[in-house]
Amino acid sequence: MTKTPKFSKQIEENRETISKLLSGADTVKRLNNFNWLRHEISYTEPRILFYVPSKEQQPYLDYNSMKNIGDAYDYILQNPKKNIDIYEICKIHSTICTGTHIQGGLFRTSPKIIEIQVNGHRLHAPDETQILSKMTEIIFKLNDRNVCVLKRAFRIHYDLIMLQPFDDFNKRTARLIMNWVLIQNGYRPIVFNQPTDKQKYKEAITACANGRPKEYIYYMSYCMARTQKQIISLLNNSKML
Repeated sequence: MTKTPKFSKQIEENRETISKLLSGADTVKRLNNFNWLRHEISYTEPRILFYVPSKEQQPYLDYNSMKNIGDAYDYILQNPKKNIDIYEICKIHSTICTGTHIQGGLFRTSPKIIEIQVNGHRLHAPDETQILSKMTEIIFKLNDRNVCVLKRAFRIHYDLIMLQPFDDFNKRTARLIMNWVLIQNGYRPIVFNQPTDKQKYKEAITACANGRPKEYIYYMSYCMARTQKQIISLLNNSKML
């Protein structure tokens, strides 16, 4: 995975390009950028990551869940500088759970198995009695300014998935928190909107769990650079009707 440094440079160049395109941009460009990101995060991404129908079956789309993700993303945009702590992570999860069978914002009270293979075995999440202390460690690492922003964002995403602090919707929560960290530090969110992302997303997380973190960082960096290119294309093509 020798291309990660190249992606880091590309990400920073794309970041600068996007900033220039949005600097002094008209309302149409800014609105198109916002609407596109919200659509990809709350509609396209869930369709790809949550549902894979068989050839004989139509996809089941939970529009309530999609709306909840959109609402959580709106909250993040409305609070770009708010301190991300355990309370805020629970609040994002609670928003995602609105109108579902899951009690939002409450830590699980039973053991849980993570659906990834580690050395040929399904991985057990930490014991439920350890969740609060583990969450405290996650927040501590998030605030470690000796680590670059991108790695901190990717790490909190991975750590929340491995901890499985809630009964369900842990990955959705982890992706939103990761994007909140990115937004707070002047980046755009990462969207997983390609048909191959469902499998590659799982493979990247599994690789990290199996002691190959460079593969995980490579994939996340690739998705970030890809998202940036899509945003640049959108901004370049935005026109007044």
